[in-house]
Amino acid sequence: MEKLKKILIVEDEDGIRAFVKAYLESEGFEVLEASNGKEGLDVVLKETPDLIITDIMMPVMDGIEFFKEVRKLPEAKDLPVIMLTVKDEFNDIKYAYLLGVEEYITKPFDPSLLVSRIRQVFASEKSV
Repeated sequence: MEKLKKILIVEDEDGIRAFVKAYLESEGFEVLEASNGKEGLDVVLKETPDLIITDIMMPVMDGIEFFKEVRKLPEAKDLPVIMLTVKDEFNDIKYAYLLGVEEYITKPFDPSLLVSRIRQVFASEKSV
């Protein structure tokens, strides 16, 4: 039996984080949580998730800085990252893709779309 994929959600809004966690768990994923980028880095170092979902606008360390810090870690530099944010300006989206995120989803969002994108990312990893 294949082990559960471990997903880290880095989101400062408790309600959104809880909603995403509950939905992902109902879809068969193991979910880790952090409320900002600094906490997220600690979780990445301790747990090594299979994928990260991060907001951009957060206190302490925002999602862009968090993403850049994750990419500096040898054990996490290839982790797939999905941005889940209200920032919907073309330049924000373009910048995130230029940095190397796998997906960029804007809020409000359809949780089934998020799961679909997660499954696509995992499927594309297998084909590499």
